[in-house]
Amino acid sequence: MMNGRRGRRALVINTAFLGDVALTTPLYRLLAEAGWAVDALVVPRTAELPADSPDLERVIVYDKSNDRGLGALVRLAKSLRGSYDAVLTPHRSARSAILTHLIRAPLRVGYRPPRTPRPPGFSDPRLRPRFTPLGPLCFNRLVSYRLGIWEGRRTAELARGLNLEIPAETPGRLGVAPADAAWVAGELEESPRPRVVLFPGSVWDSKRYPVESWTEAAWRIMEERGAGVVVSGSPAEARAVAGVVDALPGARSLWGLDLGGLKALIAAADLVLCNDSAPLHLAVCLGTPVVAVYGPTDPRFGFRAPTRHPHRHVFLDDLNCRPCRLRPPRTCPLGHHDCMKKLEPRVISDAALRLLDEVER
Repeated sequence: MMNGRRGRRALVINTAFLGDVALTTPLYRLLAEAGWAVDALVVPRTAELPADSPDLERVIVYDKSNDRGLGALVRLAKSLRGSYDAVLTPHRSARSAILTHLIRAPLRVGYRPPRTPRPPGFSDPRLRPRFTPLGPLCFNRLVSYRLGIWEGRRTAELARGLNLEIPAETPGRLGVAPADAAWVAGELEESPRPRVVLFPGSVWDSKRYPVESWTEAAWRIMEERGAGVVVSGSPAEARAVAGVVDALPGARSLWGLDLGGLKALIAAADLVLCNDSAPLHLAVCLGTPVVAVYGPTDPRFGFRAPTRHPHRHVFLDDLNCRPCRLRPPRTCPLGHHDCMKKLEPRVISDAALRLLDEVER
């Protein structure tokens, strides 16, 4: 991964989920294009995602689940001390803030909580992001966290702490290893075009559109466009993948891929269908059109596709109970899950068919 850049060095810390790291790639790109040599610090479950990035020198893996305690954090910080001119930390946890402080880089950049007045839709305290109170102690450059904008832009805005200009909604980039691309191409060689890759799962149960509804939406796309449908997901989502494939003649499954294979699969797709989950953000980085379904969450939170990326965000806008909170509950707190169950499959297939028409013109 080393590309031989010299000069100013920056470390970007994000030890959160896969989608969060994907949404950090605009910051990697901005720094690299401004002449900084950039390293990323992530956790093991996301480490393969930024591998082969054109914008990174190195990926540093921090196993925070096993290397617990302040002593482990101090040892990690000492191993990184003196290597960086700046450390930028999109992750808003106390542990990430302490690590940033302990590295002792000259510039330590983090977020300042948003100021009032807040944008419409964010008056409910359950819909506001949380911030560690250690920020002012651990960071010496604070950048205002702006509500209501795309999260990729919000992450990139940390570069204001380095006096850089921020372009409007510029997507990040992910690299795909040639071996992974070749393997996926072989697997999909006989799959009809347009090639639609469906991810029916999510880490959060409450964000999963029902399997039978996904099946109905995908069936209509196959019928009307002759699309080849590939269903994918993590090992934990094998049941949802099997549920769609078993009920959808002609569909095939490619599940349990490592992150290299996942990136290659999304890059090879003509369209991605997914919940509000990591594949949405990977599709943006890889330039693949995407239709994303929102239930308890809302695109206004910023976890969406950027405006110029070919996409559709599908959700019910007439339920008083949604969005229910920024970080969704594991299950519907009201017990009915109407935000997903009342969303008709035809709305999703209509969105997918229109988007396919647009990108094929």
